[in-house]
Parts: sequence; structure tokens; C-alpha cells
Amino acid sequence: MKQLAILLLLGLLMFPEKGKSQEQYSLNDLLKQAIENSHEMKKAALQQSESASKTKEVIANGLPQVDGSLNYSRMGLPEISISQEMIDALPEEIAPLLGGLADINAFHTTSAGVTVTQLLYSKSYFTGVKQVRKAEDLYNSLLQKTEEDVIHDVAANYYQVLMNYSNLNILNENIQNLEKLYNILKLQYENDFVKQTDVSRLKVTLTNLKTQRETLENGIQIQQRILKIISGIPLEKELALDTAIVSKIDYQKPVMHEFILDVLPTYQVLKKQQELSGLQVESNKAAFYPNLAAFGQFTYSSYATEFKFDDFSNMNTIGLKATIPIFSSGMRKNRVLQSQLKLQQNQEDFDLTKKYLETSYQNATNSLLSAWSNLQDQQENKVLAKQVYGQVKLQFDEGMASLTDLLNVETSLLEAESLFSQQLLKYKLAEIELLKATGNLKSLINN
Repeated sequence: MKQLAILLLLGLLMFPEKGKSQEQYSLNDLLKQAIENSHEMKKAALQQSESASKTKEVIANGLPQVDGSLNYSRMGLPEISISQEMIDALPEEIAPLLGGLADINAFHTTSAGVTVTQLLYSKSYFTGVKQVRKAEDLYNSLLQKTEEDVIHDVAANYYQVLMNYSNLNILNENIQNLEKLYNILKLQYENDFVKQTDVSRLKVTLTNLKTQRETLENGIQIQQRILKIISGIPLEKELALDTAIVSKIDYQKPVMHEFILDVLPTYQVLKKQQELSGLQVESNKAAFYPNLAAFGQFTYSSYATEFKFDDFSNMNTIGLKATIPIFSSGMRKNRVLQSQLKLQQNQEDFDLTKKYLETSYQNATNSLLSAWSNLQDQQENKVLAKQVYGQVKLQFDEGMASLTDLLNVETSLLEAESLFSQQLLKYKLAEIELLKATGNLKSLINN
């Protein structure tokens, strides 16, 4: 008995229950997944880290720099040939030295030293530090903008997939209803109660709807793959969405968000870019100023006629070095002029983008109010189409309405439900655009 219990336990562990429910992704789940794992967010985070490292590199240029050096050289000497007559002509105390010179083959030089430099003044350096710090702020703003773009794309694609699932459910329900009617008509045709043309017409309608369903299913698969990519979900992983949430979507009259230009990530990026352009002008002007640096060289050298490491002598040098720009044939002047012209161009882009951002807010507000109004109309139209379909279906069952009448109201109901679903998608997309226009897209994560 004990062995049987162990085998049953192992079986449960090895073969999990097939009926276990699959985890479903909500919009909140997808947004969190995208922010943590999407390729765009990872790239933006790496760019931010790269900018922080660049700031440290530029600041380090103004801190003490220490370099070491170690040199060795061997200079070969030619053989010295001295005749006996020359030796006899030299004083006795110098003659032995000439004999020693004949034995020297090379001259060995060895040195080791340390050079220390410290920048004392450089306007270019101080301006460069301002530039890299401003660039770091720019990449922080770009990271926020990328996060906003990712949230926007994920939310928009999420609702598109949901609405297509809603349309697919509508198609399936209509196909099921028409298949039941088709089976009834076939029996009636076999008993000579209806014509062959009625059965054929219904079959054509069914075939068209099934073709639409297959096209829609393929479209959903494509959209889901795209949603996986922008959400940072592996393509081989199953993506299950809670499609029942469509019926729970709240589409009450929307609340208009206040437009504040300074909170928009796009505006912040443009502002930082404009400030960087101004610093570039300042940096080019700094080339007209002199630079001053202190330096020290501490060297130990050895000079010998044979290879050895001893008898080192100390040679130390300290001093100041000033680099003074005098004449560049107009090069520095034209660099300043170019950066000033670039600053003016960026200012034009900046002013134009501000107008576009304000216009985007106005357009998003108008679109959302219009979508909400149209959605109310489509809701009423859908309810009315259901009522008409129910009445005609009852009349058809009682033999008081023709198949043509039933197919017409069936088509009208399908169209009304599809239009409502499309309008609901437009409403949610307009809502997302308004959140983007007001810098409130992050509120979707909490919801």
C-alpha cells in the first residue's frame, strides 16, 4: 500500500494536471513586463549608463594624471684603431686610457621615471564638464520618453488584439447561429418546405463568414507576435490574454487631463537638447582662452659601457605649462559661428515642436470626446439591432418572416456589433493618446 502511494505521488509530479488554468496577461502585467524586459528599454538604460561613464571620464581629465616610463637603449660603438705612433706621441698618463677605449663595444643608457600633471585652468574643460552632465540629464529624459513610448505601443496593441478577439467572438456566435439555421433549412428542404436557393444562399453566407473568421484569426496571431516583441516576451512563450475584460471596459464620459508642457518627456528631451546646443557654442568660444597645467618629472638614469642596473642618478623637474591660442586662420571663429547657427536651427525646431505638442493635446481631447459620443450611439444601435433580430427570428420561426428578412437582420446585427467593437477600440486608443499628450501614460500601470 505504501509503495502504491509513492507511485501515485511520483505520477502526479511527473504528469501535472492537464486542466490547470493558463496564466493570463492583463494590461498591467504586459506594461510591467515591457518596462523590465523590452529591447527598447534595455537599450535606453544602457545608453544612460554609457552617458554616466562618459561624465566620469571627462571629469577625470581635470584630475591628477600619473604616467610611468622605463627606457633602455644600447648604442653600439665602432672599433677604434690607434696606431703606435699616436700612442707614443701622447703623455704617459693618457696612453693607458686609449687602451681601455679599444675594449668598449657599446654605450648603455637606462632610465626610469614618473610624470605627474595637473590641470590648473581650462575653460574648455569646465565647459566640457557642463556638457557631459547635461548630456546625462538628456539620457535620463530619453529613458523616460522611451518608457512612455513603450507603454503607448503596448497599450495600443493590447486593445487592438482584444477588440479583434471581440470581433472573433461575434463572428463565432453568428456562425453558430447560422449553422443551426442551416441544419434546419436542410431538413426543411429535404421535406420540400423550402427551396434549394434558400439553402444555397445561407451556405454562401456561412462560407463568407468563415473566411472572415480565418482572416481575423491570422491577423490576431500576427498582432500577438508583435505584442510579444514590444513587451519583451519570448516568441516561443504562449501569450494568453483575458478577453473577457472587453465586456468590463468602462466607457463613461472621460475626464479631461490638464495640459502641462513641462511634464512631457518629449518636451524635456527637446529642452535638454537645446541647452546642449547652447553649451556647444560656449565650448567653441572657450578655444580662445589659454590653458594652464602644472607638471613634475621624477627620473632616475644610468649611463654605462656595460649592461647593469646600478649607479642611477636622480634628475627631477617641476614646472608650469601654458598653452596660449594666438592665430588659427579663422578656424576657431568659424566653429563658433557654426554652433551659433546650429543653435538657431534647434530653436526653430524647439518652437515648432511646442506648437505640435499643444495641437496634439487639443486633437486628442476632441478625438476622445467624439469617440465617446459615437460610442454611445453605437451602443444604442447595437441594442436596437438585437431587438430587431429577436423579433424577426421569432417571426421566422413562426413562418411569418422570410429567410431574406432573417439574413438581413442577421447581417445588420453583425455589422452593429462590429461597429460597436471598432468604436470601443477608437475610444480606448483616443484615451491613450490623451494620456500621452498630457504625460499621464504611467497611470495605466497602476490601473
